[in-house]
Amino acid sequence: MSPELAIFVAVVILIVGWFALGTHINVRKGHRFLEWVQGGLPLLGEKTTLRWLGSSVVQLTIEKAHAPFRRAEVMIVLEPRDVPPLWLLSRLRGRRDLLIVRTELRSVPNVQVEILHSEAWSTRSIAQEVQQLQWQRASQGTSPFHVYALSPPNHVDELLSTAACAGLSPVRIGVRRAGNALEVQWQLSAEPSTPARAAFEAVQRIAEKV
Repeated sequence: MSPELAIFVAVVILIVGWFALGTHINVRKGHRFLEWVQGGLPLLGEKTTLRWLGSSVVQLTIEKAHAPFRRAEVMIVLEPRDVPPLWLLSRLRGRRDLLIVRTELRSVPNVQVEILHSEAWSTRSIAQEVQQLQWQRASQGTSPFHVYALSPPNHVDELLSTAACAGLSPVRIGVRRAGNALEVQWQLSAEPSTPARAAFEAVQRIAEKV
């Protein structure tokens, strides 16, 4: 075997091996996080549809959710560990495992606000969107969060403290009147220290505040 062919074979084995290992790690993490969220899902609704989107996203959909929600979606978004270049690039951009709770409220929210962690990979496109919509950025001092709204926002600190009560690091709190939408994102640690129920209770309290 020529040196060039040997290098090619070694690279192929490395890529295939990394893909298999990365997929295994993500599936294992996904199942572990699924077991964790099971304890809190009844707060949102009774009937849940589960789908894996590739090996990096787990989607749980609740069409008939409890008040104050009309419907809810829980997503576990994992790092793309199965694709080495993409994983490295996403790591450098600050991508980490996320818990995302998207809901449609039964009533129109009183406010429209985006509270976005300045270093999170998932909030950059949202910040660009609201800037294009000419939402105004509010001053948050030394806070790592950027706050955007059409009018001066109220209760920002209260919303953030409510999200932080879940024992997870908040990434985004987004409230839109279009679609009565409320979305909360948290960064997931390898082993969450609090029950998932705390996160869903936080979403309920935020929904009541907005």
